[in-house]
Amino acid sequence: MNNNLIKVFCFIILLGSNFLTISQDKIKFGYHDESGNVNTKEIEENIEEEKKISIISGKLTDTIIPLLDSNTFISEIKDTILVSVLLPLYIQRNDTLMKFWKENKKDTNRVYENSELALSFLEGIMFAVDSLSDLQIPIKLQVFDTENDRDVVEKISNFEFVKQSNIVFGPIYPINFNFFRNTFHTDTNKIIINPLSHKTKFLKNNQNVYFLQPLLEQQRDSICSFIKKSEKLKNISFVYLESEIEYDAVKEYNTIKDKLDSITEFPLKKFKELSAINKRSFTFLNPGNNLVFILSEDELFIEKIIRFIRAKDTNVSVYSLGKIIDIEEDHIETLMKLGVYVPVSNYSKKNKNLQSKFESVYFHKMNKYSRLSFYSILHFCSDQEQYKFIKLFEGGGFINTDVQICTYKDYRLTPIE
Repeated sequence: MNNNLIKVFCFIILLGSNFLTISQDKIKFGYHDESGNVNTKEIEENIEEEKKISIISGKLTDTIIPLLDSNTFISEIKDTILVSVLLPLYIQRNDTLMKFWKENKKDTNRVYENSELALSFLEGIMFAVDSLSDLQIPIKLQVFDTENDRDVVEKISNFEFVKQSNIVFGPIYPINFNFFRNTFHTDTNKIIINPLSHKTKFLKNNQNVYFLQPLLEQQRDSICSFIKKSEKLKNISFVYLESEIEYDAVKEYNTIKDKLDSITEFPLKKFKELSAINKRSFTFLNPGNNLVFILSEDELFIEKIIRFIRAKDTNVSVYSLGKIIDIEEDHIETLMKLGVYVPVSNYSKKNKNLQSKFESVYFHKMNKYSRLSFYSILHFCSDQEQYKFIKLFEGGGFINTDVQICTYKDYRLTPIE
């Protein structure tokens, strides 16, 4: 373990047999060796090391820091910042699976799959706390396993540390978050961070709630503004998958058309199913400059459309509301060769030093969830502003507005200047 973390009082609350447990015993799922396997020997050594750390007393003597404004939480670090992290780690489930795997001589270098998202967030938070300790910013951190259970969240909300926390990261699932934000909706000395939600109803009447994800409407507005500014002379077409029932492509088409201030009825190409896509499907493309907007969240559909468009001997730019990013790893060269444009939330430049340091601790790359939680803790616990928040409703919470239009260049997404 990095010695700087010893400066931070970090614990995980396990509701059940023991209310207070040393953190590393429960964060062990995030520790790997160079080959990506869980390093159980290092875990056991770190448990023994952390047992020497003083436990936070039930009575907190640190001065609670008041909320300052929407974009900067701490302007002058004098007092200890109390941070509670509420994530569905499924600790008991992991313990049960680990025993089962061992008894049946199966691979134990893995975790319960539903724990992975929470662990990514936790790694980013731990990494941020470590970085802030280098800046002499005092933080006390407690991590709670919500088990994605509303009753467990209710018990957690009664802990004195949680009640007095300046910053709470999570819960991340709607039912649990809704309960928690209602419980503390009058606490103006607390910031409650939701890293994933787009549900604006959670912002109403909660001045202490902060969304890290911009609204889908913000992404749509950004990409429509860019098209109006830079692509209005192209022949614009839309494609969608009829069998994608959960996505209302026709409604999205009409909304985008209105945003483009166009009285033109753009071609709207419907594919009944994936098998209907072939090289003869794109006769609607003109010999000149074309813009194809993919109205879909189906990765296979997006992948197939891009592959066939790439094969056409015509100039085509491809637009999407974001799902293209999920297929980039296997199709990066195709995305580079095509003019692909997507709105990207919370874009951050590749920081080799940051990535290298993270890998030296966790032995794997920092993913988008670790990066999101890392920068959120930096934003609210220091003067290093990472996001721009706006208030969506009078008397309500705040939402991040960071959306940039990006394209693929040199094997990475790059913002359009």
